[in-house]
Amino acid sequence: MAAKGKIQRARWCEARLAPLVLLSGPEDLLADRARQLLREAVRQQANRQQQEVEFSDLDAREYASGTLLSVASPSLFAQPRFIWVDHLEQMNDAFLSDALDYVAQADPDVTVVLRHRKGVRGKKLLTAVRDVPAALEVECAELKRDDDKQTFVREELQLAGRRIDPDAARALVDAFSADTTELAAACRQLVADVSENITRADIDRYFGGRVETTGFAIADAALAGQTAKALVLVRHAGQQGMNAVPIVAAIATKVRLMAAVCEVHASPQQLASKVGGAPWQVRRAQQDAARWNPIELGRAVRAVADTDAQIKGQAVDGGYALERLVRRLATRRIGS
Repeated sequence: MAAKGKIQRARWCEARLAPLVLLSGPEDLLADRARQLLREAVRQQANRQQQEVEFSDLDAREYASGTLLSVASPSLFAQPRFIWVDHLEQMNDAFLSDALDYVAQADPDVTVVLRHRKGVRGKKLLTAVRDVPAALEVECAELKRDDDKQTFVREELQLAGRRIDPDAARALVDAFSADTTELAAACRQLVADVSENITRADIDRYFGGRVETTGFAIADAALAGQTAKALVLVRHAGQQGMNAVPIVAAIATKVRLMAAVCEVHASPQQLASKVGGAPWQVRRAQQDAARWNPIELGRAVRAVADTDAQIKGQAVDGGYALERLVRRLATRRIGS
């Protein structure tokens, strides 16, 4: 839920210069990207004016009284100033006092970027910042769901003038879902190496080793009855240190979507909004579901749910539970 106040709001990719910019939320990747955009924006602005920017970095945990007001004061040559303040969630009392004074009379020619991850520390300051109409808040919510990560990929590449196909974005997120920093690095590599629209073939070309062993690749093989391939991928995933939880989550996503479209006669476009998937995902699920009947899919849904509980604490060996699920799905021996 967005915080109340007069402050303007923007997504990380829309970050723009303002006297006060609040980067709020726990996702450091989005905050870092927003910070980079802001630093580049102030550099470009200064270049147009044939000036150099005066950058200052402050830590609110170890802040010395008077520092903010000092670095925000006009310099001898009236240089543009960009002040980065980190760790507001752990700010000391000296920073809180100075920041409240500064916010009340923020210099419109200075950009002060405030980073607050979470918690109630400094709530009075956050309220004051959010009550400034000229200020900007960029919400940096944690990238938990694959949909959120795919949105990040699309926005990151769009900033660089690239488009990515939906199946390519999914494959990229599958390969780097465990580490958003690696995901961002993969996006940068694609920008450097691919000059046009990014396709699934590009993802396979540059990250094939990672893409081959993902939850969705394992799910595809198991649900297609390719027992040997599915088990090889599972063991390869284990050797790479991949956790069983996202793999089972990927299998669950595919099985539930298959169950939702099984024996439903409608186009992918008609079903997409009803079952919570993109048309191309629904089309793929319809093709997969054609090889199954509703009773088998119902049993598969229960088997996946049982395995999910096992790998989250009920089973001694989560790896064995995952292999057993994959084998049962691939051979359709999923009980009654």
